[in-house]
Amino acid sequence: MSKTRGLLQGSILSTVILVFGVANAHAADPNDVAARLKATFAEQGVTLAWGSVSGDDSSMVLHGVTASAEGSAKPAAVGDVTLAGISEQNGAYLIGKVTMPDYSVTSDGTTVAASGIGISGLRLPAPGDKDDPMAGLMLYDHAQIQDILVKNGDDAVFDASNCHIDITPGGNGGPLKFSGAVEHFTADLSATEDPKAKVVIQALGYETIDGAIEMAGSWSPSDGRMDIGKYEVSVNNAGKLAISLDMSGYTRDFIKSVRRVREEMMAHPKKNNSAQGLVLLGLLQQLSFSSAKISFTDASLTGKVVDYLAAQQHMKRGDIINQAKAILPFALAKMNNPEFSAKVTAAVSKFLDDPKSLTVTAAPPSPLPLGILIAGAMAAPKQIPDQLGVTVTANQ
Repeated sequence: MSKTRGLLQGSILSTVILVFGVANAHAADPNDVAARLKATFAEQGVTLAWGSVSGDDSSMVLHGVTASAEGSAKPAAVGDVTLAGISEQNGAYLIGKVTMPDYSVTSDGTTVAASGIGISGLRLPAPGDKDDPMAGLMLYDHAQIQDILVKNGDDAVFDASNCHIDITPGGNGGPLKFSGAVEHFTADLSATEDPKAKVVIQALGYETIDGAIEMAGSWSPSDGRMDIGKYEVSVNNAGKLAISLDMSGYTRDFIKSVRRVREEMMAHPKKNNSAQGLVLLGLLQQLSFSSAKISFTDASLTGKVVDYLAAQQHMKRGDIINQAKAILPFALAKMNNPEFSAKVTAAVSKFLDDPKSLTVTAAPPSPLPLGILIAGAMAAPKQIPDQLGVTVTANQ
């Protein structure tokens, strides 16, 4: 599985860069459109290249496209990319449809393939507009990958279908909104290389899992507010993990600063990077935390885990639950926050008795700089739950 994970991150890089990069592409001149595309990606730290350009002012083909991000060992081959329905509006290029070829690469016996790759409503902004917070961003209406398949030899270990994302630009300087989904995925967990993990997976009956992923949120480039209102991973016959996050300060300048530090660290991997680490820590001062929520809705996973532990210790299910409820207060005592520990113990105990849902919410009275939170966690960790306004609830 580790080889598969590495290949997924590397070999399909070009597809992810071209299809899912939310930010970071009179009659249109094909060469100027191509140059604008290259310049827009360069601002995001991505290098595009191609062998030649053909076509006219409404439809063109980039032949032999390659893409690479900072830190990439070598460019990833994309192939021929078709841009159709090209028009120019107020200096920006509008591209009705971008079509990419099916993708497949094999390394060390593992194959990654993607098909049905396309973008509609692609916008390449006019250069030089410093007053527009959206300037320099490459936006689109809709992007999709119809199918993704990963195989070890002849055995499929992962597949996903109907992967898509939609973006709606904000009007009058408002935040852009985005939503997306992986309508269905299947993973063969029996392919894991960890023998201990394989035993647990088999015992729980999760050799093969399937489910879906959904997400939605908004981002304001002007003040950097990132509000991920919905990120849900549902696994059939197991449960659903839902995460939301609201933070500010994630501006384009912040992104560029982090990228510059990363590029420096990657350019000198053997150098003592403690100074760069301090710079990154300083950059975190620009981010402020507003709220977050993590929720798990059970669909039989909890019961299966309890039954597995009971079988391992030759105990009954009820005895395992009572044992966990008795141990939890002692584990939480290390936080030296009795009131918070009592609330957590009560919520977790309620969930174990009747597994429905368990939710952890953090909502401070006002946004908190991440730098202050990190310093507080190191100096006085017992104060963090109260500082963040953390609550834990069950079955609500």
